[in-house]
Amino acid sequence: MSNIFLSTSFVYLAQEQAGCLDENNEVIEDCDGKAYGFQPASFISNIAVIASVLSALFMPLIGAMVDYTKHRKTLGTVVSTMMIMIQIIQIGTVSKTWLPMAVIQAFSGFLYQALVLVVYAYLPDMSYQLGEEKMTKCKPPPPHPPTHAS
Repeated sequence: MSNIFLSTSFVYLAQEQAGCLDENNEVIEDCDGKAYGFQPASFISNIAVIASVLSALFMPLIGAMVDYTKHRKTLGTVVSTMMIMIQIIQIGTVSKTWLPMAVIQAFSGFLYQALVLVVYAYLPDMSYQLGEEKMTKCKPPPPHPPTHAS
C-alpha cells in the first residue's frame, strides 16, 4: 500500500523538481521538464526496472540460501525487518529527499520479492504437516462404491 502512496508522491515531487507545477502547485499539462535527466512520469517505471534487475541478479543466490541452508527463517526475519525499517525511513519523503527515497523504494521492491520467495518456500512444509485437505480446503472425493459384474 505504501508503494501506491509513494509512487504518487514521487511523480508529484519529480514534477516539482522539473518545474512542471504552476504557482498554485497544479500540474502543467504537456510540460517537457526533466528531473535528473528523466521525465517525471518515468521514475515509477525506473524504480520497477531497478527492482526487477536486482531480483534477476540475486534471486538465484537467495533461493539457494533458502533451499540449501538452515537460514530460511533468519533470512525471512532479516528481510522483513529491513522492509519495516525502509517504511520508517520513507516517512521522511519530502522535496529534498525524494530521489534517495525513490532509490530506497527500488531496493524495497527487491526485498519484497525476496520475502515472497522465503514465504513460498514454506508452502511444501506446511502442506506436508497440515495435509492436502487443509491446504487446499477441498474434501477428498467420496470413495466409489464397488461395481459388481453381472
